[in-house]
Amino acid sequence: MEDEGLISVGPKPSKAKTVSLRIFVATVVGLVTSSFILGLGLGYSLPRWSSPASLSGAPNVTLDYSQLLPHDLVFVPVRRLINTTSLGEKGDFVVTAENTAREVVLNITQALAAPDGFTKPMILVNGQSPGPKIEANSGDMIRVTVNNQMVNTSTSIHFHGINQRNSTWMDGVAGVTQCPIPPGENYTYEFTCIEQRGTFWYHAHTGVQYTDGLFGPIVIHDPDEKTPPYDDEKIIFMGDHYHTYAGLLVQSYLQPGSVWAPTIPGVEPLPDNILLNGQHMTDCTIPSTTWPDAPSLPTTDGAVPTCTNGTLSRTPIAANQTVRLRLINHSAFFSLWFSIDNHTLTLVELDGNEVAPQPGLRGVYLNIGQRASVLVTADQRPGNYLMRASLPQTCFLPYAPYVSARLAAVGYQGRGLLAYDGVDPAAPPRGAAGNTSNPYGVGNNGARGHVWEGCDDMAFDVPVPVREMAALPVSQANMWTVKFQFQQAGAVNRVFINRTSWSTLDGDAQIWGALDQMPFSAGQGGSYHNWDFPWDQQVLLIPDADQGVQVVINSLDNMEHPFHLHGHTFQVVGWGPGEFDAGGNATTWRLANPMRRDTVTVPALHHVVIRFVADNPGLWALHCHVAWHLEGGMFVSFLERPDDLQSLISRMDGGSRDQAKTFCAKRR
Repeated sequence: MEDEGLISVGPKPSKAKTVSLRIFVATVVGLVTSSFILGLGLGYSLPRWSSPASLSGAPNVTLDYSQLLPHDLVFVPVRRLINTTSLGEKGDFVVTAENTAREVVLNITQALAAPDGFTKPMILVNGQSPGPKIEANSGDMIRVTVNNQMVNTSTSIHFHGINQRNSTWMDGVAGVTQCPIPPGENYTYEFTCIEQRGTFWYHAHTGVQYTDGLFGPIVIHDPDEKTPPYDDEKIIFMGDHYHTYAGLLVQSYLQPGSVWAPTIPGVEPLPDNILLNGQHMTDCTIPSTTWPDAPSLPTTDGAVPTCTNGTLSRTPIAANQTVRLRLINHSAFFSLWFSIDNHTLTLVELDGNEVAPQPGLRGVYLNIGQRASVLVTADQRPGNYLMRASLPQTCFLPYAPYVSARLAAVGYQGRGLLAYDGVDPAAPPRGAAGNTSNPYGVGNNGARGHVWEGCDDMAFDVPVPVREMAALPVSQANMWTVKFQFQQAGAVNRVFINRTSWSTLDGDAQIWGALDQMPFSAGQGGSYHNWDFPWDQQVLLIPDADQGVQVVINSLDNMEHPFHLHGHTFQVVGWGPGEFDAGGNATTWRLANPMRRDTVTVPALHHVVIRFVADNPGLWALHCHVAWHLEGGMFVSFLERPDDLQSLISRMDGGSRDQAKTFCAKRR
C-alpha cells in the first residue's frame, strides 16, 4: 500500500552485511582472546550503566586543572565574549552566483569567561564564543587558517555539514582525516562549497573541546535558494553548558566511576545550564551537583569576578518584520526544543536542505549538530518576548541517577529575548510561555500531532524537500548494518558499534594508514579491506563510484542518539521499532522524495535506514554527536572509493600534505 511515497511495509531488500570487530589479528582465536583480555564479551546483554561486581568507589582521575590548562588564564567579560554583530543582521554581504575566495583566520585560545555569570575555563575563537561567522556563496573557495595559540592542547576544526567534495583531508577529524594541530602551530583548511546552501557550523573535532566554546556559525548563501522571502536573518545558537572544564569531565566519565556518580560506570555528566546565543542566567547560591568541589581557577591576574547571575541575550526585531532564525544546537548531551512566547514559526530549512514551508509551528526540535531555519513575524504587541531552548525532560532525566541542581534551578531551559525595536531593554518579558512541555501523557498534544517535541525528530515523513529526489537504488553489495550498545569493558562502561569501541589513533590518522596499504586488496568475500588497523578502528568499505549506499543504524539503547555522517547529505528512507530485519516488516519506508539531512535522531530501541551516493572519495566518519558517547567509542568510518582517494591525495598540495604529516608523531 502506498500513499504519497509513504509505505507501511516496504520492499524486501536483501539482508545487509553486519560488520565484525576490526581486529588486526584476523583470526577467530585473536578475536576471542582480545575480547577476553579486554573484558568486552561478545554478547549484548548488559544494561546501560550496569554496576560491575567490584568497583572501588572514587575514580582515579585528576581533580584539578593543573595538568590541563596553563596557570595564567585571563578573564574575558561577556561584552567581549559575545559577538552580537556576527550573530545579528545580514549586513552588507552580497549574495551572487559569481564565485570568489573567502579568507578567514581563527585564533584558538584558552581563557576564563562567565557566559551565564559563573566563571569557568573556556576555549575561544578570536577571543569569543560563539566564534565569528564564516559566510560564503555556494561555489566559493573558503580558506580557514587556524592558529592554535593554546599552550598545551592540540586541536582540529570540522565544518559540520560541509561535504568536503574531493577534499576529505580538510574534514578536520582528529585521528581520521588528520592529526590535530599542535600547540603553537597553524594549519589552513581549504575547500569549495559545491552545490550546498543553508545553515552549517564549525567546531573542534578533537576530544570534547567544542563543549567549552570552540564553535561558530557557517552560512552558505545561494541566489537560487528556494525559501520564502524575509526581511532579515539572525543566528540562534542553543546548547547545554557545564561549569567545569569538559577536559576534566571526560577524564572522569571514562573511569569506572565518576565524580558525579562514583559507584556507577558510564553516567554522562549533566549540564549546569542551557545557553541561548552564548548567554543565560544562573543561581549563584546553588552548588553544582555534577562537580561539587569546583577546582581552583588557573589565573594570576586576580581580576576574576565572583558569580554575577548572568544576563539574557537579546535578538532585536522590527515590528511587522519577518526574520529568518538560523537555529543551531551545539550541545554536548542534550537535544532541545526551541520556541518563542506568543509567536509561531514557519520551518523552511533542515540541515542545509530547503523544505516546503510548514507554518504555524509552536516550536522546533533540534538534536545535537542539527540545524533548522524558521521564519518568525513580529506581529505581536511590541515588547520583549522570551525565546526558550527547553530540555525534553522525559528523554534524559529518567535515566540519570542524580539531579543537576543548577539546571533544575533554571527550569531546564535556556532563555533569551526577542526584543522589538524601541522597547526598553529592561522591560519585563511579555506574553505567555510557549509550548515547552513534553507531549507524552498530555491529552491536547499527541506525540505525533502537528507539533513534535518528543525524543526524536519531526516525523520523518513530514518534511518535504523542495529539491525533489527519489530514494536511491541500492544493491546488496552496498548495504551495511551498524548496531550500537553500551557495554562493560572491564570496569568501564563504553559504547560499541558492531562490537568495536573506537578510540582516536595515537600519533597517526586513518587516512595515512589506509594509503600505506594501497593498492586496495579485498578481504574475504570482498566485503571489506584486509588492512592492518588496531582493534579499536572499524573502517567499512564503499568501493564503487556513484552507487547508492544503504546504512541501517540499529539502536539497542534506551535513549535517543543523534548520528552525524561526514562527507554526505543522506536520505532518511526507512524507520521503525526494534532492529531492522531483512524483510523490512517493522520498517516504514519513504521512497518518494525522502527527507535529506546530515544528522538524524535514532530513537531509543529503534532503527533508521539512510541512503547516500558514493560520489565523494574519502574517509568519512559516522558517529553519535553526544560528545561523551563519541569519546566512549560510538564511532565508525567509511572508506569510500579507495583507488580514487589515492589519486586525489597524490594531487593534493604537497606543502599542505607534508605539513599535515608533521602533526602525526608516527609520520615525522
